[in-house]
Amino acid sequence: MAQSNLSPRQKMINLMYLIFIAMLAMNMSKEVLSAFGYMNVKLEGGNATITQKNDNAFKSLATKAIDQSAKYASLKKKADRIKELSNTFYTYLADLKATLLEDIDDPTDFEKMDGSDKLDQYFFTGGGINEKGQEFLDNLKTYRDAVNTVLGKDYAAINPTVYQRFETEDVKDREGVPQAWLNYHFEGYPLVASITRFTQIQADIKETESD
Repeated sequence: MAQSNLSPRQKMINLMYLIFIAMLAMNMSKEVLSAFGYMNVKLEGGNATITQKNDNAFKSLATKAIDQSAKYASLKKKADRIKELSNTFYTYLADLKATLLEDIDDPTDFEKMDGSDKLDQYFFTGGGINEKGQEFLDNLKTYRDAVNTVLGKDYAAINPTVYQRFETEDVKDREGVPQAWLNYHFEGYPLVASITRFTQIQADIKETESD
């Protein structure tokens, strides 16, 4: 297409072809953004459902702890502590999402949430993890380790699942080069993708409660 002997008509056709390819790329990008957005909506709906399910289980356990204290009192104590830890981390993530979306006029207009600047500036400085990014990691690690401590030896079978859900180890990229977990999963991604990932972590919290 860069040859100088192309006719004006062929040059025009080539230009239109390039524009058409660019439009296809833009449409594909919008479709992907929308897909992330709709996934986030479904996850939030699922989180609401499992929250109700878990609340009912907690109420049932509370009743059993009264009726059969010897058998269920210690279990309720563990469950209450895990619920407390879960609520704290879940609320932190909800507040984080609200902060990142505070200048978005319509949070359902997923196609406008294509930039990565907001989160990149929030979590990273000069490519490194800043104070806010470290705060997020600390909250994740604190929740994971505290839950496993509460579970103890009696529920050791659940520990690997909890650790896997909230793992923060370095990740190797396609070239096999290790990257910090936070950079690998969040740096440079569209905002809607990161919001969806935070909602997935909230889903993991609810699943951990349920387990």
